[in-house]
Amino acid sequence: MGFFKGVERGNYVYEPSLIGRWLWPDHLSGNDVNRQGQREVTRPDPSFMPFAKHPLSTYMNWFHVNAIFATWRTLVFVIRHSLRTRFGHRPTTKTRGDDSAESFTRRMKEFALQHPQVDIVGVTRFKPEYCYEGTGDPQYPWVIIIGRAMDYDKLARNMDQDFSHTIDQVIGGYERSQQAAFAIANWIRGQGYEAKAHGGLDTTKGEIFLTLPHAIDAGFGNLGKHGSIINDQLGSAFRLADVVTDAPLVPDEPRDIASDDFCMSCRKCVEDCPPGAISDEKQWVRGTYRWYIDFDKCVPYMAENKGCAICLATCPYSRPGVAPKLTQKMLRQRERKRGQA
Repeated sequence: MGFFKGVERGNYVYEPSLIGRWLWPDHLSGNDVNRQGQREVTRPDPSFMPFAKHPLSTYMNWFHVNAIFATWRTLVFVIRHSLRTRFGHRPTTKTRGDDSAESFTRRMKEFALQHPQVDIVGVTRFKPEYCYEGTGDPQYPWVIIIGRAMDYDKLARNMDQDFSHTIDQVIGGYERSQQAAFAIANWIRGQGYEAKAHGGLDTTKGEIFLTLPHAIDAGFGNLGKHGSIINDQLGSAFRLADVVTDAPLVPDEPRDIASDDFCMSCRKCVEDCPPGAISDEKQWVRGTYRWYIDFDKCVPYMAENKGCAICLATCPYSRPGVAPKLTQKMLRQRERKRGQA
């Protein structure tokens, strides 16, 4: 065991670094903070957010500092992201058009999909239950979610324990998707409506909320066994960003792409996760029965191995060209089963 880097002991056991063990509060489980096992619907604690007050705040601040200074490139991504967060919004035009919600949504999506950093886009209502405790209720009725693919070939080097490009794809992916979110927000502001963009590295107090469940509600796909979304175009290897707005929009519907049927029998991410953080069983978490990643096992390894993301790279859906074909296969199988019932 090193001071900054832990040791893999085999059999899915990872012993965190000395500093990691020192910063982690004694007798505290991140799974308890996340309310694993709870069947009552409640808002989440900001356990993964930097610079927020919660029992794991000291450790998570160290986690984020590790990510920021992992390479000079990640530092550049974070600086760009921070500057855009502070100065990137343009003034809102005072004159509004008379578009219907259907027309405005169509034009917004056309604009979004022309941006080089947007691969998928969806719209959903801003849900209060996806806000962190202590942040208040949503100030805008709508959330626009965008997804931007990571470079799979670079990301997949992590499966050979080469994490040199992983952090670039994770942090860089957040910065690139944030570029697009600000372009969309400024386009909406140019139409006379309020809009605010957020990226995956935002730390703005009172504006951080759960993006992933909003993305599922916006039709991006299903939650995978590895705790990330599986999309029928991009697999799991993509980053999210969002825009909140009061513009007239039409929500997308959630889509069941039958990836859960595949996850039930697939064990790739379970077997390839070095610290053994992924389970074959779903869990109750804050009132939802879903796939859940063991926080106490995942986070120390991810913090000390430049973001890890092995589960995203090893997921069969993430391999280039596989997601559309595998989705159609699983949907056909489901239909056959229904016909035989």
